[in-house]
Amino acid sequence: MFLLGIVTLFAALGIAGSTPSCYNGVNGNPPLCSTCSGACTQAGCTCSNNTSCLPDAGMCSLNSSTCCLPNLSWNPDLVCCTADPYCSTACLADEVCQYVNQTAICVANTTYYKSQDVYNTSYSLVCKGSNMTISVGKNLLEVLHYKPSASTLLHSNCSGAVESILQGQRVYSLTVQTGSGVCGNKIVKNNTHVSYTNAINIPANTDNGLVGAGNLSIEFSCTYNISMWTSLTTVLNPVMSTENLNSGGSADALTSLAAFTNPSYTNPMLQSQSQDLDIGSTLYFGMSTQFADPAFVLRVDQCFATPTSDGSGSIKVQLIQGGCATGDGPYIKVVENGVSKEVRFSIASFSFQNYNSVYIFCDARLCSHSSGKCSSCASSRDVSEEPTRFSVGPFTFVDTQDNSAIFAKGLPFTVLLISLLGSLTLISEF
Repeated sequence: MFLLGIVTLFAALGIAGSTPSCYNGVNGNPPLCSTCSGACTQAGCTCSNNTSCLPDAGMCSLNSSTCCLPNLSWNPDLVCCTADPYCSTACLADEVCQYVNQTAICVANTTYYKSQDVYNTSYSLVCKGSNMTISVGKNLLEVLHYKPSASTLLHSNCSGAVESILQGQRVYSLTVQTGSGVCGNKIVKNNTHVSYTNAINIPANTDNGLVGAGNLSIEFSCTYNISMWTSLTTVLNPVMSTENLNSGGSADALTSLAAFTNPSYTNPMLQSQSQDLDIGSTLYFGMSTQFADPAFVLRVDQCFATPTSDGSGSIKVQLIQGGCATGDGPYIKVVENGVSKEVRFSIASFSFQNYNSVYIFCDARLCSHSSGKCSSCASSRDVSEEPTRFSVGPFTFVDTQDNSAIFAKGLPFTVLLISLLGSLTLISEF
């Protein structure tokens, strides 16, 4: 402890501002490793009798401050330990390298801000399709006695600010998904746009027991064009299935299949709206992906309806096969498939005899647009990745006209189609 105290005192005596030089101890304490048969490891430099030593200049292969005692820094230019703080990553224009908890790090330069008279607590905001990221300057806020590392969103449990460098400034950032009520999100929606508003709350720094500022709150907002994907974030509990498509790499291919109540695919169906629907009413299904690579589009290879939740039963009706509507029947209409990041189709609703529920299953994948086959009516496997299965439901239906508008259990598809075409109470024309 006495030895460590000498090193700490020597470093604190302020050789800062002087020309950096190799530190060789005080009166031989601690000794150079070469004088005590010492060696340096990841645990530090020690003599043969397990006491601390200093590496000779150029004699520490670790080439880092691991070789040095607390309040000493490894200087790669001098290839030795120095009492002057040395930060291995260069400090920014508004920072200075200092010892904090016996380790050299970059901290806010109070003198810089006082001399520049800069006290603008502006922020940076990035609006993406699925999230919003707000970033606030670390150093200025710390100079103003705030603690940006402890920042939260409107819901205080939404914390975990991440430190990074943005446009030459050290910042703390928080990211929030663009969902209704997520972390306190507030939304305003019209026919064309939706806006999400939240706030970052930055507490005062009271680590030293003093309160030098009040808490700071900065409101931020992002506005998006209404699309299939953004509309899903404006409601709670939509009828939706979300999976990550096979993308051949680590890129985000988050994709959702959802039910909608309107032909513009902007009003998501809620879970509470999926029951007791009128037989023959039109259900709209849309799928969209966040995979950004423009070389790929979204393609649904097949969709089918079944009364069982796992989709494994023998009773099912094929709706889409090879990317197109099966049989060109009036009960299924494919509006868009294999041409963009979205797939759209609609179904005239039906039920199965002796079953209360209907589930919709779809197999989707990313398709290389350059193949020219993504929108064709064929099983065009021009990529190796297998499709991913999505399912939504259950849907339940009622026959408001009290007619026998049901799919007959176990009927062959050709017989089934004939019965559909002859039953206007079951299928409504598009």
